[in-house]
Amino acid sequence: MPVTDLVLVVMGLLTVAMLAASLCRNLPIPYTVFLVLIGMLLSMLTRDIPALSALHEFRLTPDLVFFIFLPALIFESALNLDARQLLKDIAPIFALAAPALLISTVIIGVGVWLYTDLDLILALVFGALIAATDPVAVVALFKELGAPARLTTLVEGESLFNDATAIVTFKVLLGIALAGSFTSGDVGRGIVEFFQVFFGGVIVGTIIGFGIAELMRRIRGSEIAILVMSLVMAYASFVIAEHLLHVSGVMAAVSAAVAMGIYAVTRIPQGALRSIRETWEVIALVCNSLLFLMIGLSVDLGVLVESLDGILVAALLVLIARAASIYTLIPAMTRLFALPHVNMGERHIMWWGGLKGGLAIAIVLSIPESLAGRQTLVELTLGVVLFTLLINAPSIRPLIKRFGLDRMSDEELAELRRGLHDAQEHANAVVDRLAAADLLTTENKASINESLVGIFEKESPHSGAGRHLRRAYMEALQLETEELDDLYRLGLIQEYTYLDLRARLRRDRDAWASAPDDASALTDKPPSNPFLRVERAALRWVRERNLLTWFLARFQRARLSQGVQRDIAGILCGDAVMTALPLRAGLEQADVGKVIALYSERVQRKRKRVAEIRSDFPEFFTSLEQRLAQAAALASARNHAAASFHHGDIGAKAFTHIERLLDAAITELPPVGSPDVALSAAELIERVPLFGGFSSDVIERLADRAQTITFLSGDVVIGQNEKGNALYILMRGTVNVMREDNGQQSRVASLSQGEFFGEAALLGDETRTATVTAATSLTLLRLTRRSVLSLADKHPEIAARLNQAYADRH
Repeated sequence: MPVTDLVLVVMGLLTVAMLAASLCRNLPIPYTVFLVLIGMLLSMLTRDIPALSALHEFRLTPDLVFFIFLPALIFESALNLDARQLLKDIAPIFALAAPALLISTVIIGVGVWLYTDLDLILALVFGALIAATDPVAVVALFKELGAPARLTTLVEGESLFNDATAIVTFKVLLGIALAGSFTSGDVGRGIVEFFQVFFGGVIVGTIIGFGIAELMRRIRGSEIAILVMSLVMAYASFVIAEHLLHVSGVMAAVSAAVAMGIYAVTRIPQGALRSIRETWEVIALVCNSLLFLMIGLSVDLGVLVESLDGILVAALLVLIARAASIYTLIPAMTRLFALPHVNMGERHIMWWGGLKGGLAIAIVLSIPESLAGRQTLVELTLGVVLFTLLINAPSIRPLIKRFGLDRMSDEELAELRRGLHDAQEHANAVVDRLAAADLLTTENKASINESLVGIFEKESPHSGAGRHLRRAYMEALQLETEELDDLYRLGLIQEYTYLDLRARLRRDRDAWASAPDDASALTDKPPSNPFLRVERAALRWVRERNLLTWFLARFQRARLSQGVQRDIAGILCGDAVMTALPLRAGLEQADVGKVIALYSERVQRKRKRVAEIRSDFPEFFTSLEQRLAQAAALASARNHAAASFHHGDIGAKAFTHIERLLDAAITELPPVGSPDVALSAAELIERVPLFGGFSSDVIERLADRAQTITFLSGDVVIGQNEKGNALYILMRGTVNVMREDNGQQSRVASLSQGEFFGEAALLGDETRTATVTAATSLTLLRLTRRSVLSLADKHPEIAARLNQAYADRH
């Protein structure tokens, strides 16, 4: 087709699609289904209208779907998923997707083999290509219907992961069909190939995603360049993976989008992120519109009618296979991974919403024409795709309403209530302004105000019985989230702390939503924190490894700094909630009082911890306080300059100069110092009986080899039965020494400044006999056996003292 004809056809189809979008608002069918119907109509009209003859050459091909439409649609879908929620549910989604496809492949393949004349292997090939729930169709439909976020994440995640499984399974079975033979070795090779393709795509996409995201960060001054790089990310990840490396292009595009979502939340300007999402919405709309129109254009109704019985049987098998997967695997995955309950209504929608689309058509068209039975597979695939789009898709909307899945959650109702209240206040302000300018009479003002009250109160949702306290708590969480975002933008908290606190708020919100009553929702029990679990696991792994002592010291200093930042942020967020919550309209004052009492307790605890750190480490706290304030001031100045530039108040040259100046100043801020102590290392070492009486020269040399390490309250310094070869001297703080005997924990001692533990390690006894836990924030002096022995050659008194102590002990 000439390029000019191609451009005219594409522009004509897009025009038809946009007109269809306008008409579809008043029709009871989804936009994508309407496009398929229009495509079928255009396909029939091309036979009688010569002006439409160019559409005969405009058909779907595997390359068109795989390398033009699919990268854009997959990337846009993954970009809009909650990256952290997706990672949190990665195991259950994958465990659901892979077995579901394999079960469906067997059920569909065996059923088609029994009904038709196709060989078993060829029937299984059809089962594999048609079993995958097409992410393009599902994403488009669920986005349009506004399905619940949790259901959408489950369905979209399963759809995206299904693709990799389907393509690999299809390729393995197709290779067997083309070879005409099957051996037991093919099973092993197929399994290996599956993992290579799937996880190869994940690795490729992750590397490209993080790499390009870092480039985006470095060119943060140009939103256009960032937008272009997002386009590069989507297509480069897909094409490099699928075409060059022969791994899953879809998983590469998904991984790249997820990587960018994780990376970009704190490193790329929020304005650029909004532009990226808006741009990709347009790209996805264009691709979706052309794809579904072309599915309709590819349908030959006459041929499909001749194969109607086989198509109906295949469609029935697809539904049976999907039901077998959903209704067995969902309960199993829920129990295995302790997932939130998926009710029967949601399961029904996941079953009935297993749509097929362009992906299945692209896969079947990629089958070599030399393969016997190819035409039958093409007809069955087109028929099943058409069945799901014309039968399943239009009925999903009433089913969602029937099962009540379109009802707003408490959180969404709170957002609606708050949005209506803000909109009404804005409308009233406009009326007041017109009246103040004598442009509106008193009578008209009263009439308009009455009308506005009627409009907004009619739509304003009312809390159900027993929901008022929850509503107040939800409002508080929203206020806390908004304040936290402001603190991060100001630079008062670092990225890791910000993500930790955001995750805590999400977990708090989830716990609130699943609580059986208001009393259990409004408890002050801290939710499980994966960030802290990771921290403690890392601490347990490095705390007794001598080669990583330098890392441990830096890691603990960072934890102390982040702990202070976390408490400071908690104080500021709590104060913001207690100030703003009583001003929120429509809340019961008794409920507001209960929520404020809860936040008051939290703030008091955090103030106490901050005061303890300020008292224990005054110089460290002063250094941290100064750095945070300077960073916040400079970040605020940079944000103000950026806003002035975007509003046109200053030019590009001035803004670039200001931005470089402020970025350099932020980079050059001095690091936070180490926690200070009252006694020197030499004074503390001299207090240890093992080293008592040594010359000042020996003591100083030992002090030079000792390292200072900070631990936070609750940290385990050493664990019973663990291996270790270091002595610890308390420079500041208190520890509890605990010993476990027959499963019972008992406290042996409580040690404070100047006291020590672990001295047996210097004598060669590496197994710890007790667990030592930090009762407060503390600073320790760590002296290893190797450090002591390294001085023994030059100072024989050290070796003699160690030998004598060892002899006395044994």
